[in-house]
Amino acid sequence: GKTTLARIVAGMTRAKYVAMSAVGSGIPELKKVFQEAQNAHQYGQRTILFLDEIHRFNKLQQDALLPHVESGCIILIGATTENPSFEVNSALLSRCRVIVMKKLDPTHLENITKRAVDKLNADQPAGVTIDVSDAAIDIISNIADGDARTALNILELAIESTERTQGTQPDTIIVHYEPT
Repeated sequence: GKTTLARIVAGMTRAKYVAMSAVGSGIPELKKVFQEAQNAHQYGQRTILFLDEIHRFNKLQQDALLPHVESGCIILIGATTENPSFEVNSALLSRCRVIVMKKLDPTHLENITKRAVDKLNADQPAGVTIDVSDAAIDIISNIADGDARTALNILELAIESTERTQGTQPDTIIVHYEPT
């Protein structure tokens, strides 16, 4: 989701990528990032600061970001599950572009889950297969509530908690759902 998008932007722009969480960070950690970014900036290197849970920073902490965003020393990518209009101060928000990431619909999650099963099967040793029924994929896609990571975690849990069938047939992991 948000973290992956920030990493992609950093990779595409060849910028230095620094990730922080507002939950466990404060102004001392920011100052260190700012100093490193200023040093890199002198040599033409851009720095992307990914700040997860930016809404957890108080006004003073958010204000500390402002001069470094304005100068171009850092490119700020802030992630929040809250409405930034209410949780990010207006001076900082006015210098940012807000991108709303919406929930995926079940069809997208079905495709992601099927691709994950295909990838898992391609990575299995010879003679081992993973078979996930369409009904199981459907239920995973619906209970994941629009979140691909949740769908993949549920798939992983389902596979890990399913006993392998053994015998003369190749080992097979079958994940199936039958509505009651």
